[in-house]
Amino acid sequence: MSLICRVSFAVLLIATSLISTSRPLQAATLASAKVAAQAGRADEAIAQLNSIITATPSDAEAYSLLCKVEDSLQNFDQAISACEKAVDIAPSNSYYSLYLARAYGDRADHAGPLKGLSLAGKVRESFQRAVALDGKNIEALSDLGEFYVAAPGIIGGGTDKAQALVPKLQALSTARAHRLQAMIDAKRGDNVAAESEYKQEIEVAHSPESYVDIATFYKKRSQWEQSAAAAQSAIQADMQHGPDSVDAAKLLLELNRNVPAAQQALRDYLASPHKTAGTPAFRVHTMLGDSLAKQGAKDEAAKEYAAALELAHDYQPARKASGK
Repeated sequence: MSLICRVSFAVLLIATSLISTSRPLQAATLASAKVAAQAGRADEAIAQLNSIITATPSDAEAYSLLCKVEDSLQNFDQAISACEKAVDIAPSNSYYSLYLARAYGDRADHAGPLKGLSLAGKVRESFQRAVALDGKNIEALSDLGEFYVAAPGIIGGGTDKAQALVPKLQALSTARAHRLQAMIDAKRGDNVAAESEYKQEIEVAHSPESYVDIATFYKKRSQWEQSAAAAQSAIQADMQHGPDSVDAAKLLLELNRNVPAAQQALRDYLASPHKTAGTPAFRVHTMLGDSLAKQGAKDEAAKEYAAALELAHDYQPARKASGK
């Protein structure tokens, strides 16, 4: 599953900023860039962020947001460069190190074996630094634990290291502790214990995310019907039609189960005010377009690809699908 930081953005009036000092004007511009990023308007967000960075090269927050937008576009090298700059400017910020680790990880996922191996150390070190800077950063602890579970020992992974993080997560988020323990149990081959931990996560959290977690577990176990049922539960539990609905819809589409419900979940997300920069609208439009194209609804699919490219003109999956 994807690894995401959820932030709420407030819109400031530029007209008010114009009669204030230069710093409020910059803050308003950054707020506007955040709103654009949250709405998935990548082209607009990047233009605004580059303008801020040109005016104030020491703005770490602008670099960090630029990193997330570029990463969502799969411009991994640009994302890493921006995140590295944010960390250089504000080395004590835990979240900037976390976002850098994620950017390294996404680049590694799309690289060959040798390049991926060379990046693995940077992923681990950045996650570890994020945790060291803030031991209460739940996202950083969760991501580091997931890295330890997934990575082989030669690059610093190990279930024993992940296990040591469970008590730390337990003190901060019982649900996340169950989730990490489930991953550890599954990695060790104890799927019965893993399923139990995922069910305890659901009991504690009652969240769409917890249903997505167990749906992903069932999918890996080739338990197709259980996975589809859990994904459907995630959509039903997500009253805000947020990013978890997109994750659940993606699972249903991959399973080719309840496709109409999955497509509706994607449409509901696109109409929701709870969109995030981590699950950008242009990516969801493309996902919906791919599903429609698979059904032979070429005209509807083309509209979705066009909507994606209107937000992010150079998003390659949409360009490729639309033949541009």
